[in-house]
Amino acid sequence: MKVSIVTWEYHPVMVGGLAVHCKGLSEALVRAGNEVDVITVGYDLPEYEEINGVNVYRVKPISHNNFLTWAMFMASSFEKKIGSLGVENYDVIHCHDWMTSFVGSNIKHTTKKPYVQSIHSTERGRCGGINSEDSRAINDAEWWGSYEANQLIAVSHSIKDEMCFGFNTPWEKVNVIYNGVNPWEFDINCDDNEKYNFRRNLGITDNENMILYVGRLVYQKGVEHLIRGFQKFLIGHPNSKLVIAGEGHMQGHLEHLAWVLGCGDRVIFLGFKNGNFLKKLYKYADACVIPSVYEPFGIVALESMAAGTPVVASDVGGLSEIINHEYNGVKVYPRDADSIAWGLDRVISDRGFREWIVKNAKHDAYTKYSWDAIANQTIQVYKRAIEMMKQ
Repeated sequence: MKVSIVTWEYHPVMVGGLAVHCKGLSEALVRAGNEVDVITVGYDLPEYEEINGVNVYRVKPISHNNFLTWAMFMASSFEKKIGSLGVENYDVIHCHDWMTSFVGSNIKHTTKKPYVQSIHSTERGRCGGINSEDSRAINDAEWWGSYEANQLIAVSHSIKDEMCFGFNTPWEKVNVIYNGVNPWEFDINCDDNEKYNFRRNLGITDNENMILYVGRLVYQKGVEHLIRGFQKFLIGHPNSKLVIAGEGHMQGHLEHLAWVLGCGDRVIFLGFKNGNFLKKLYKYADACVIPSVYEPFGIVALESMAAGTPVVASDVGGLSEIINHEYNGVKVYPRDADSIAWGLDRVISDRGFREWIVKNAKHDAYTKYSWDAIANQTIQVYKRAIEMMKQ
């Protein structure tokens, strides 16, 4: 099968979890014997590269300071690129996020090619409602993709609910396929000397607990609640530091909050990290906290589970589906500093419990959430979309 994956971000361009998802899926599809062309954006990168068997084609849309306008230019560039590569050669067009729905819809109608749309989140969920003209336009684009696609993929049952109830999408049209992970990439070998040297370079002494957060510094990720919870956790565990790996417009506010709460000297802001450095952060942390107030899925949870680091996560969205409370992680109430402090204490204070949830989490990462398993499920959706176009 020859597949066109259409996405506005792809490694090494990373804004959020979409790049991680598309890379993992594309490479697993290739391992399963398929040919994959990724159509994406890359202003300062080669127009074509073969990366781990995946053909990556990059376009350079006209720049514009309005994101919606830029998205339209991007969609047009994607269509031109797919046309130049020979759209007739593809068995299916698989689009990701609302900006690409126009591409899938137009190609479906003009060339009769099957169109699959993946929904990773919704505007209503991300923003807590539709609160502006731009937000209304994005919401309408999401509806359009859900209407036009032959088959839909939601990354969690919570997103399926948002689509079916928010867009009136037929229940049977939406396939729930979770995000994945290559667990062996995060399950790295280490010894104590390497571990403590790495942590010392971060400013963490050998007798301190290392609490980790990985993700964007934006409202929906709930980092403010994590800092408040960490301040309460310090009362019982003063030899602890919180390491925040990510960037976003809330960083200044969060840094100020930590100092106001009296724990500014215990919170380390690293900025955006990926690659081997990120894998070591997971591996050498004592706990990873995902304090989201809205989370369609949560790839960070899978990466931490694969690394063997206990997960403390908000009981929201896709995280509620990944984390089995006190089996492969600990669930806490969203927006609740006391609950976050309790969850951290639960995993830090009880070594036997920590080892129990880590063992179960790693097993789940290898058996339930590997990208190879996700790719096989996705291929079945492609086949359904192809059959629909024949009718």
